[in-house]
Amino acid sequence: MEETIFVTENGGELQSPEFPKKYPRLVFLSWNLLSPPGTQILLTFDHQFRLEDSAENGACWYDFVVAEESTETSSITWGPWCGKKVPPTINSASNHLRVTFNSDEYFSYSPGFKVYYSLLYFYPRSASRTLKAAVTVGSSMAATAATRAGPLSMDDLDQTISAFNTVEQLFRTLNPNTWRLDLDTVYGQKHLQYRSRNYLLANRLNKVDLNRLHDDVKRYSCTPRNHSVNLREELRTTNAVFFPRCLLVKRCGGNCGCGTDRWNSGCVCQASKSTPKLHEVLKYTPETTLNQRNTRTRLRWVLSDILLTHHERCECACSRPPR
Repeated sequence: MEETIFVTENGGELQSPEFPKKYPRLVFLSWNLLSPPGTQILLTFDHQFRLEDSAENGACWYDFVVAEESTETSSITWGPWCGKKVPPTINSASNHLRVTFNSDEYFSYSPGFKVYYSLLYFYPRSASRTLKAAVTVGSSMAATAATRAGPLSMDDLDQTISAFNTVEQLFRTLNPNTWRLDLDTVYGQKHLQYRSRNYLLANRLNKVDLNRLHDDVKRYSCTPRNHSVNLREELRTTNAVFFPRCLLVKRCGGNCGCGTDRWNSGCVCQASKSTPKLHEVLKYTPETTLNQRNTRTRLRWVLSDILLTHHERCECACSRPPR
């Protein structure tokens, strides 16, 4: 069953059937959340959260809830979530979110899940361009004045935080009066933790054979290797910034058939197997509150889960086999 919901200032909630009792088996529900143009959607999960546990490999295959967002330029998926850990707060990049709940034919649990949705407003970039000159990296007074005067553009803030090396430095500069509380708030959230898979190569006990190494170079020049990606560019989002700004991912690289006559022409190194992997980062988006006199915006940092594509295997695609 699929339902379309128009998000208003009053907000609302979604929940698994029979919440807080056991949800039924063989259920597939989908909610399309739409908000007015120029707004965003905030999802906050209730602390009562319990679905069927994940598979042995950590994947949520059986009963799960997932949030998805698709725009003209990008597609972002949060989750899927299962088990007992409460999902993190989700802040959309646009005015459209899709929440899906699925349960299989086997086990069901209580209480299931409940998620609250609400409306967020954000400023157009032109409204905050005048603040660019007021931002000085490492100056608490400048950062504080800027946040009081109005919201920084995402590009301005992205450049400002580029000089920070730790989360503490980030919070101490942007929120000098409340940085300790902000740290406790962020790290006190219940969230999913991601543990990457480690692939260990067996040690070679035999003496190194230089001919063998030469053959390995020719055979494995096109291999997955660490590649630094800028998260805003990778996710194609302009209304949010991340800390850290860049992450390492495995991407195919290197030439094809190094040492041959056509070692770097006629062939392209490309992925033959790709896997999306979950990464946990700090995400900032403007949070605006309305009152009778004016509109106030404050810094809002949350732990967020993002998916990045990693290349596990690579191959050389050639117009004709290299000699």
